[in-house]
Formats: sequence, structure tokens, C-alpha cells
Amino acid sequence: MEGPDQVSLGNICGGAVEEIFQRELKVVLENIADPNTDAEGKRKIIFEFAISPFEDRSGAQVEFACTSKLVPTDKVKGTMFLAHRGTNIIAVPHDPKQSRLFEGVDGKSLAAGERDPKKKPDVM
Repeated sequence: MEGPDQVSLGNICGGAVEEIFQRELKVVLENIADPNTDAEGKRKIIFEFAISPFEDRSGAQVEFACTSKLVPTDKVKGTMFLAHRGTNIIAVPHDPKQSRLFEGVDGKSLAAGERDPKKKPDVM
């Protein structure tokens, strides 16, 4: 007759260790695949078991936590400009005081060499 199963990573905490590890691994893999992060930066998956013995020392309560340390996304810079829309102030990506190059009268972009049909031709 065999004795009781011994505790392992596969059965401790009701088998949740494997499930939680797979979830954190997915997060780490997504961070590695993100082109906005440092490709060579190290990522970590950390297992932490807190074991609190019963007062009579006949067993223990086990708490498990799995965390990951990821590489942060690279910093990017951009510009925004303030504009008024009615009584509201909004942020816009382009300076509203400056005309846009390659933009037609209706505000739509024109392809290179394309002439805006609504705009009168320049006279020399």
C-alpha cells in the first residue's frame, strides 16, 4: 500500500501554479514581441510561496503568488496643439494656425502631383 501523494508544483494550491504560470508567461511573451520594448532586456517570472504553519505544527497554509517583471515600453515623443471648438478647448495633432502641405481646400490629403479640383490654378 502506497502512502499519500507528496506535494509538487503540479498539485500544490489545487494545481493553480501551472495555470497562473501560463498566464504570466503569456504576458512576458507579449512583452517580448512588442516592438516598442527593448528586445534584449531581461524579463522575469517570479514564484513566491508563503508557508504559514498551523499552531500545532501538523500542517501549513500555503499562499502562492506569481509576478512578472517586464521591460517598459520605449519613450516616444509627439506634439499636440490647442484649438478652440465653440466654448471648448481641444487638442489637435497639427498646428491649426499653419496650413497643411499637400492638403486640398476640403481638408483631404492630396497625392503627390495631384491638383485640387476646387482650387483655382496659380497664374504666373
